[in-house]
Amino acid sequence: MSMTTNDERYTMAKRGAQGVSPTHLLRQLKLPSRYESLVAAVGSDVARLLVEPSDETLAIFRRAALHIGSRGRGLFLPVYAESGTGKTTLVSNLSGWIPGEYGPTARLAGGEVSAARLRQAVASMVHDYHLAANDKKVLVVNVDDRESDPPTDKELSQIKSFVREAGQGEAGLGARTLVVWPETSRVNAEEMSAAYVQRAGKSPVTIPAEVAGPARGTWGGLALATLKLVNSVDHLEALGVDPEAYDKDAFPTVGDFLDEISNDFVDLLDKLLASTRKPVRLVVVFASASGKAGVLSELSSGYRYGLVDADKLVAATPGSVIGKWWAARMGLLVQTIVRLDARVTFVGPSLSVPVVNRFGTDEAKAVFKDLGIAPKPPSEISTYFERSDLGRLLHGTASATSEIRGNPAADAAVAFRQLAADVGFGSGQDKKLNRAFGDFLAQAQSSLGDVVVEKKADGIPLIPDVSLGADEHVTCVEFHWRSGEYLVSANRSAIAQYILTKLKSYANELGWVASP
Repeated sequence: MSMTTNDERYTMAKRGAQGVSPTHLLRQLKLPSRYESLVAAVGSDVARLLVEPSDETLAIFRRAALHIGSRGRGLFLPVYAESGTGKTTLVSNLSGWIPGEYGPTARLAGGEVSAARLRQAVASMVHDYHLAANDKKVLVVNVDDRESDPPTDKELSQIKSFVREAGQGEAGLGARTLVVWPETSRVNAEEMSAAYVQRAGKSPVTIPAEVAGPARGTWGGLALATLKLVNSVDHLEALGVDPEAYDKDAFPTVGDFLDEISNDFVDLLDKLLASTRKPVRLVVVFASASGKAGVLSELSSGYRYGLVDADKLVAATPGSVIGKWWAARMGLLVQTIVRLDARVTFVGPSLSVPVVNRFGTDEAKAVFKDLGIAPKPPSEISTYFERSDLGRLLHGTASATSEIRGNPAADAAVAFRQLAADVGFGSGQDKKLNRAFGDFLAQAQSSLGDVVVEKKADGIPLIPDVSLGADEHVTCVEFHWRSGEYLVSANRSAIAQYILTKLKSYANELGWVASP
């Protein structure tokens, strides 16, 4: 079994496709309701969402595969069901349902159907999937985008010609191919079947075939699983659209059910985005002697870099006052995290020391001067920043691990500890350090937005440590300065409490809490 460390999981999340984005989370969320858009969103992971068809439906395709293998000749199979039943999903995943008999499915998108196009579609699929020349599995072609547009006499003749091809290599692919033509109209399916039989003779399997979608009892779970897989965020139903609360009997097909939920989900996102003049993004930053994410990886998402996890936060501090408060309001906690796109990250001495040495108070600079550490130019500090976890989060980049990650340089670690000892982080000193970071961002990172330090953020009733006002949203950065190697397991509860307290404060100030 492969094992990864907490810091490796934290880094892996950043390298994922959904790990980092400068766009607010609310604008990234989605709920595809049809197979094609779902595949576009999650790719091969779509297999994790599939619900096994009925035995009757699978039996149709088992019989077809048996006849193709026994007779050495392909088949034409018109199928019909209401729009939204899941015909495309079914035909596209026969290799998953009946893996011993079926290979992959090629999509023939619209246009006139010809033997040449069918052959090319199958040949391309064989090449893309690196199928062996002696592979005996049945190949599938799904004739897509032709519902309510039945085949012409010429097209039926071309299909007949293709499935009866014989020969070696590409010339013989039709003999092991099932050509499926989905239809929503039973009448159309029956008419094309009769016309095909007239040209090719009686089919060894009954055509057309009526297929069924997943059982109604699975629809709610399917929608919930889709929400989670597509967005890589748990418990999104807590935002206010819960698939299990819908009356499944009110919808004729699973597609209609998913369409309704998808529409409601988009409407909800629109309301949430409109609830403040600008969406607010919260970034909690732990500044300490720690040069690694440490325990932060145990409190955040494994898929979206730094996105705090409601379950993990509450589980880390179940006996605390703030932990109990949120445990009684888990739905609100999920809503708050998503509405704030709430992230947690860290700043190690490799970045904090250069920033404070250049932009900090004279008292702080004197500590570093006594240690023989010269100030670095803003351009060099910017390089450190853009390679740091905080920089990558704010810029929405997911570059590979760089030299700033890991244990900080010895002189930086010593300098940070000396700063903590000589100047400290209490009695307002932390605000001066926040100011140093704000001045750095304003001077050297202006692309992140208008920088405001210890004042109300743009258009919202909050006073964050540092805010970055961009066109689409306001990012509120809250620093927490601690001495020593703070991001360790012994501080898990304290760190969780700090994050939960910040979330409560923001939820209160933004009017999301009915009774504090």
